[in-house]
Amino acid sequence: MALHEALLALQTGCSGLLTLKQDDPYFKKRVQSLPYVHPGELEQLDRLTQLGKHYKMLEDFVQNNLVSNESGLYLLSFSFELRTILQEYLSCLSKLEYECLQDTSLTLSHIVTSLDDYLTLLPALVRLIDSLHSTQFRGCQILDLIYRCTFDGNICLSLKMKQLLKACHKILFKQITTLIINGTLYDAYNEFFIGINTKPNIEAMGTTKTLSSTLTSAVNSTATSANISRSQSPETTIDSKQQTDIFQIVQPSRVTPSVYSQYQLIPNMLPSYIPLQLAEKIIFIGESWLLLKNNDQNSDDLLTTIETYFKSDTIDYNQQNKFVLEQFKKLASEDFNLFELERIVEESRLQLSLILRYLFVEKFHLCKELDQIKTYYLIGRGELYTLFINRANTTLLNLKKVNRSTENDINELFKQCINDLQLDTVLSPENFQLKFTFKDDATTQQDASLNRRLLFSKELPQDTVPFDFWSCGWSNLMIKYNIKYPLKAFFSENSKQRYNDIFQLLLVLRYVQIELNSIWLLMKTNHNIGHISQLRNLMSFFINNLQYYIQIDVLEHKYQQLIKSIQSSKDFQHIKHLHELFLNDIQTDCFMLMPATYKSIKQILTLCMSFCLFIKHFEQEKEKMTNIMVETTIEQLGKDFNSETRLLFGMLGAVQKRNALPQLAQFLARLDFNRYLTDNNGSFGQF
Repeated sequence: MALHEALLALQTGCSGLLTLKQDDPYFKKRVQSLPYVHPGELEQLDRLTQLGKHYKMLEDFVQNNLVSNESGLYLLSFSFELRTILQEYLSCLSKLEYECLQDTSLTLSHIVTSLDDYLTLLPALVRLIDSLHSTQFRGCQILDLIYRCTFDGNICLSLKMKQLLKACHKILFKQITTLIINGTLYDAYNEFFIGINTKPNIEAMGTTKTLSSTLTSAVNSTATSANISRSQSPETTIDSKQQTDIFQIVQPSRVTPSVYSQYQLIPNMLPSYIPLQLAEKIIFIGESWLLLKNNDQNSDDLLTTIETYFKSDTIDYNQQNKFVLEQFKKLASEDFNLFELERIVEESRLQLSLILRYLFVEKFHLCKELDQIKTYYLIGRGELYTLFINRANTTLLNLKKVNRSTENDINELFKQCINDLQLDTVLSPENFQLKFTFKDDATTQQDASLNRRLLFSKELPQDTVPFDFWSCGWSNLMIKYNIKYPLKAFFSENSKQRYNDIFQLLLVLRYVQIELNSIWLLMKTNHNIGHISQLRNLMSFFINNLQYYIQIDVLEHKYQQLIKSIQSSKDFQHIKHLHELFLNDIQTDCFMLMPATYKSIKQILTLCMSFCLFIKHFEQEKEKMTNIMVETTIEQLGKDFNSETRLLFGMLGAVQKRNALPQLAQFLARLDFNRYLTDNNGSFGQF
């Protein structure tokens, strides 16, 4: 009778041997007076009492999750599998009850021995659900807790935890599969480590129309919530076959991104055992499907292009998708295998990359588009910008504010230059438009205080206003690139901004070079004094070498490398990575990522412009200016120029010693002709 009462207590939580404590419904207290129970079995009875408490807690946890509409798919799957484990426990109790009825000589020791695995398993499961309650983890966060529990020396406990983890992995693999096969995200409860980015990342690949400027760090955002429909009552006992059917029926509402949305990584939802690189590959595949599906124009042409690719390719992509689906189903039925998951994802990524590579390089002529970008942003046509600078010189030099009418005039002038040089058949001016990016007054004044160089000495008239070159139109001119589909997925807002940063440096450098050349012609005509000609020659020597280094040693060399790499690569993601490296290398080799060095170059350009404007002013007002005033100003400009070149030469020499860059070594060798700068401590001489 005692054995039967103990078994009943283990299953239902109440019997004649146990009393319920009033303030704790889970606490089962043994009756103090039990004359028919041997004292040696009292401790065993306490262990069974505790086991009944744990079972009741787990059963209530399962029932609450199955009733709740906010449990989420991962917690629901966990609860289904936990119920299966509890059913095995109840089956074990039923078997013990049958044995006790057949053999009345059995003792409590037999029950304890038979339930030895559950005496370890159920307390561990209680600790697990307590952790879920305390941490408020959901979705993929649950996977980490369960995964850590699988590393246990107890074989039974480890197997049951792997069983729970496998059930949750079914949801994970289903979400990954739908994203890989057709780019659709199933995540009604915001549980997946990939979500919809309503403010798309500038580094993302998707088909964004308006992108925000932000760092590449992932932003934690959530998708739209929706209720899940359950076709099975939680009160009904569910066997394994019924549970499998439920997972086939219960599907959350599909989260379909808008045309201009992208996927993003949610870092705090990513399980620790899934590498970040693998998650990025999954995101790339999903965004690739967005690119192929959610185009905003030329839909029929795109579909025809993809069909043409499939016909020319030996792989049946529909069959390939079925094969991937079968692989994920097999993976979900086994213990978690990270290497197999990485292999499946990588094969899918490579196959999709081949399509994108064909789409961008062969169909939409990516290399030709890069050639257009080189012409506009990287000043690939020097004669075009030389003509434009000569025609818009004074207009942009005196420009401090801009309106739409001014921008239209400048763009018409630029198009006229293209037509005059008969480049309208080669270039695509409709995709490129000149814009101005003037800063606000506070920022302008702050920059002016750092970069301003007085054009005239202190002895000049007081009404002369110092000129700040970096606040005029030439230093604030940029190009707006109107990207056509699908190239907008290749050229992100970040890359366009970097192109504009490079363009502004190249344009100012070309403008200063042209101004110094015009000063040479002016001085040759008027036979001016020698020290002015000496300073102009030194400035021109530096500017010419700097421009040759940037245009030939850096830009042309890196660009040819990029084109060869694109033509030889079969992986679109690798091509996109090569383009980002190309921009990074250009900015690095042009010293734009070294603040002190870049500031020194800008100061030298400012000094050169100050010199040019002073000489022009001197030619116009030579009768009002004495030789002492001219010599004082030239001497000051020469000292400042020497000081900046000495500083720059020292910094570049230190960079070269540390990195041993071949292009930089050639540039320094040209500047240090016959070791002139080395012998003079980086200076061009005295003025």
